[in-house]
Order: sequence, then structure tokens, then C-alpha cells
Amino acid sequence: MQASQSSLLTQDQASAPCGWAKQFRMPVYKPGTRVRHSGNWEEVSHISLRRNDLAVYLVGHAEPVDPADLELEPTVFTTVRVQQQY
Repeated sequence: MQASQSSLLTQDQASAPCGWAKQFRMPVYKPGTRVRHSGNWEEVSHISLRRNDLAVYLVGHAEPVDPADLELEPTVFTTVRVQQQY
């Protein structure tokens, strides 16, 4: 007995990894991203990760900013397989 490829794709698409939701939201900081800091719009210059501590550097600022002090619309990620359309 063989299962069709379309039924296997549908089964894979419907299930997320154990303990995970089908989607999650996370802010993505990268150079050029516009963020709100202290009520003003700023642009991300670069980021650094040291000892599991994320530091976001803004254009025109010498000191890093704690990501908790920034406002940024989170990006939606999916944890299930999505069939690519060609």
C-alpha cells in the first residue's frame, strides 16, 4: 500500500514540532530597520551578541541600546513546512 505524495505533504504541513506552536512572533533587528526609541524613530546601525546578551546600536549613537527599550513590530515565523510554489 502506497501513500500519495500530496497526502504526505498535507500531513507534514499540518503538524508543528512537539511543544511548538504553528507560528511565533519575534522582533528581527538588522541594519537599516526602523525602530522607535524614546518616542523617536531611529535606524539600526548594527547589532552585537556577546555572552548571550544582544546589543542594538543605532545610527548616530555610540552606546548600545537594550532591545527591551525599542519598539518594533515582530516578524511572524512558521514552524511547519510550506510547499513552495514555482
